[in-house]
Amino acid sequence: MAAFMVLLVQAGCAPSPQATSKGETGASAPARNGATPRKVVIGIAAEINTLAYKFEGNNAYAGDFTWMVNSPLAFRDRQGRANPLLATQLPSQDDGSWTVNPDGTMATVWKIRPNAVWQDGQPVVPRDFQFALKAYMDPAMTVSNRVPEEFIDHIDEVDDKTFSIAWNRTYPWANELINGQLEPLPEHIVGQFFTAGGAATFLSNSYWTTPAYVGEGPFRLAGWDPGSQLVYRAFDDYFMGRPKLDEVTFRIIGDTDTMVSNVLAGTVDTVTGITLGGAAGATIRDQWSKTGDGEIASYPVLFRYAQIQFDPNRNRQPALFDQRVRQAIVQGIDRESIAQLATEGLSPKADVMVSPNDPLFPQVDSAIAKHPYDPNRAAALLRDAGWPQQGQGLANSAGELFSLDIWTTAGNANEAEMSSIAANLTQLGMQINGSVIPQSRMRDNEYRVSFPGLNMTAFSIDIPSNMNIAYSDQCTSAEHHFAGQNRGCWSNPDYDRLYQTAITTLNPAERNDAVVNAWKVLTENVGIFGLSYTPESIPVKKGLSGPGPRWPAQLGGTWNVQDWQWTQ
Repeated sequence: MAAFMVLLVQAGCAPSPQATSKGETGASAPARNGATPRKVVIGIAAEINTLAYKFEGNNAYAGDFTWMVNSPLAFRDRQGRANPLLATQLPSQDDGSWTVNPDGTMATVWKIRPNAVWQDGQPVVPRDFQFALKAYMDPAMTVSNRVPEEFIDHIDEVDDKTFSIAWNRTYPWANELINGQLEPLPEHIVGQFFTAGGAATFLSNSYWTTPAYVGEGPFRLAGWDPGSQLVYRAFDDYFMGRPKLDEVTFRIIGDTDTMVSNVLAGTVDTVTGITLGGAAGATIRDQWSKTGDGEIASYPVLFRYAQIQFDPNRNRQPALFDQRVRQAIVQGIDRESIAQLATEGLSPKADVMVSPNDPLFPQVDSAIAKHPYDPNRAAALLRDAGWPQQGQGLANSAGELFSLDIWTTAGNANEAEMSSIAANLTQLGMQINGSVIPQSRMRDNEYRVSFPGLNMTAFSIDIPSNMNIAYSDQCTSAEHHFAGQNRGCWSNPDYDRLYQTAITTLNPAERNDAVVNAWKVLTENVGIFGLSYTPESIPVKKGLSGPGPRWPAQLGGTWNVQDWQWTQ
């Protein structure tokens, strides 16, 4: 798995007055011993469609919400080490709880914590995992990623707190199922929805979007004001012990400048997800360095890249099907300067998802195809592809001008990045139409996949699992409810084969070779192209302990929310 870098900037140490009173919202939360309820307000740029992570789709913020109400079998700490959470321990080949058969099939035995209960008081039991597997693998369900569930043949109950997973193939991380991987569903509640009407009835039930939702995580949803906020209250019987906070509110603020203002005004205590880019983080850092109101952590967790539309039904510039044109586009963009601008100097240009301090990076970097900034070379490639410069723009033999649509999601850094890319491509003679995806459409999967040219986006650094961004089976389609990770629908059989090897082999050397060669294929063909390593900037108000860096492959900055607390 990829390593990552952390930059923690101390921004003053003077005490912040009324640190525990900021962000009070709604009715009073229950507090122990009659004390003033301990509350935290988290700023986030967008909300979710459903509280069940696997059904959410490609929402960059879903991981931040899911940890509030759901706890997976395992989690990774800040160093990427796997730890048991809902499980009492991780399966191991040493103790026989993880067995590998000669034909490549496997079995892992999991023990659920004896005090693990759903938020209605019912125990978490093996049938909750059996039902979850059935639901996640139903082709009618909107599930964006069926790894690792598609590698599971069946689940057997051993006793009321133990189950065995039968794997139909090797899977190197079968002993560390983290968030979004076989998370249980309360069969005693939602099983009836499924039985009554299948996927449509199951997913449309209000259970998934109201305080009726029952998870087994540290907090329970107490209120949801769509477009405004979600309020959570501590779950007293959480299996890891009652959270140290009484109430947590996610405040939805889609505008970056407004979010910064709320942080500096003290109405937001911390911000999670990719809500703040490098520039916004630097603004808060500089202000807090004068006032001593908090500190900010900035660390790269996402690979930012451009998707290219290969689906002919969506593509409005067929020239993109020509590899020479794709190469010209990459070489016509000053990606190094744009990365420095977009991240406030926190990130260099990125060619691949592999982090620069990953031990595998030098091997990948030496093997991949490089496309350095070279406008003259880009122009030559375009001429060879039949798009010479004619007057003020590029035109083909039919006199058609080269036009290209580029999309990005709302946010100051993203929009500045798009403007710079548009300026570079305009200099090549292209007519560029830029579109900003508003936060209100972030959860609209069908709309998100409809980009007609290029789409700038980001995905968590997780090698090799998240290399599915270019895997053909992840091509988004109506049949799959537009939920795949490969929105541009690039397809290459060599890449698919290498990706499958990378995520199934138990041999580390074979896995590394597959990763290296897969990136070689992808960069040579320009199936996508990298831009930068996107940092998350996490401001934390003085006196609040807990928020901060996360392991990039583990989605969601609230992974340790049960331990957050006010220390003064």
